[in-house]
Amino acid sequence: MEPVFSIKLNKDSDIPLYQQLGDSICRLIEDGTLKANCRLPAIRPLSKALNVNNDTVVSAYKYLINKKAAYSQVGSGTFVSPLLLDDIPQPVAKENLLQFLQPKSDTVQPGLINFADSSLPQTLFPAEEFKYAFNDILDREKGGAFSTVNSQGYLPLREKICSFLTDYGINTYPENIQILSGAQQGIDIVSKAMISYGDIVFTENPTFYGAAGAFISRGCRIIEIPVDENGPDVSVIENMAKLYKPKFFYSMAYFQTPTGISCSLSRKRRILELAEKFNFYIIEDDNLYDFNYTKSPLVPYKALDYHNRVIYIKSFSKILMPGLRMGFAVMPNKITQAIMNAKYTTDISTSGILQKALDIYLSKNTYRDHLENVVKYTKDQYRSAIKYCDRFLRNKCTYNRPNGGISLWIDTGVEYGRLSKALYEKNTVVSPGSRFMINGCPTTYIRLCFTSVAIPKMEAGIKRLSECIDSLK
Repeated sequence: MEPVFSIKLNKDSDIPLYQQLGDSICRLIEDGTLKANCRLPAIRPLSKALNVNNDTVVSAYKYLINKKAAYSQVGSGTFVSPLLLDDIPQPVAKENLLQFLQPKSDTVQPGLINFADSSLPQTLFPAEEFKYAFNDILDREKGGAFSTVNSQGYLPLREKICSFLTDYGINTYPENIQILSGAQQGIDIVSKAMISYGDIVFTENPTFYGAAGAFISRGCRIIEIPVDENGPDVSVIENMAKLYKPKFFYSMAYFQTPTGISCSLSRKRRILELAEKFNFYIIEDDNLYDFNYTKSPLVPYKALDYHNRVIYIKSFSKILMPGLRMGFAVMPNKITQAIMNAKYTTDISTSGILQKALDIYLSKNTYRDHLENVVKYTKDQYRSAIKYCDRFLRNKCTYNRPNGGISLWIDTGVEYGRLSKALYEKNTVVSPGSRFMINGCPTTYIRLCFTSVAIPKMEAGIKRLSECIDSLK
């Protein structure tokens, strides 16, 4: 404990002595001088060595405990914190991740208004274009169309994706692209490649339950980072990173699931700085960036990633067709091989014929036309959802205006268990906010998806929501 006894305090400073002492001990913890679970000096010897009274040392230790940098044991003293797993929210049990699925088909009543469904109408799927692509492949390659492609992915498609990504401000190379069977697989194989049992992962709070489930299945512990209207709280990220040394931070920079919040440019830059400083990666999940209802260009983390700290994952499933199950990851050089290995041991490779069909589709320049049509549709749906929320919920609930995405995050003021029963009686379904909370605790928040509900039904459904809230408050 010699380093602690050597701490110098400035009695002329405006900073209280106990805080000076606590901060000095924190720095010794952060730089590794003081190891996890080592005992801090007893109060009297330390106060004598530093020429301060006992209360100063007591207050300093309480200060460290409040910062979770230390813990006390009655009769034994104060110790440097390890990974304080008891203070980290317990992970959601696997069954909790599934308990709020949409109603089974045999329980769905005719005329159900379903605000839990996040898919697009099938009439928007580019079925004819993909029919042409499949016919083209079969005419050209015959049986060879069904052969296995390279595990990393079909090279022409990876080259096309590199060109496609320049529209997002991302410059990369085919050797850094890994083709995936959907974004969820990307999250899972990154977890498989990087997480060891007991590792710490940061996620936003609330967050996408599918990602949380993938992380937990690998035996990690999750620390939740609160978000506000400008994105994740960087001060919490910094303080927690000092103590817990996370493997990565899982984040959606735009139209975050479920809150719809977009991270400000300044925060993205700061989070990237912290990733470099504390040696962790960022998993950037681009699930909804294309659903942008403003004229402002979007700037992903990856577009600012000058130190190769971002694993960028994007899916085509949401914007094209859910059953396509096609996506990709842009991988930093240092972990490219580990991710490729994890992909190979998961399913060897993503369907070759689907990759070739997507390559043809992107080559025919129909993707941008399709994207424009989809965004026009979902923007109209968004405007209608806001209009009816303003009409029926304005003085009863708080809700965001994300100007993008596929849903609204609404605080109803009523616990979901009570609200869901009342809504079900009115043949209406929404997603509970607890579905997106790591601890699964009850909440008054709901997620209202507007993409698959026809506008007349949307008006009726939001009115029903309003009536239910009135009856329960």
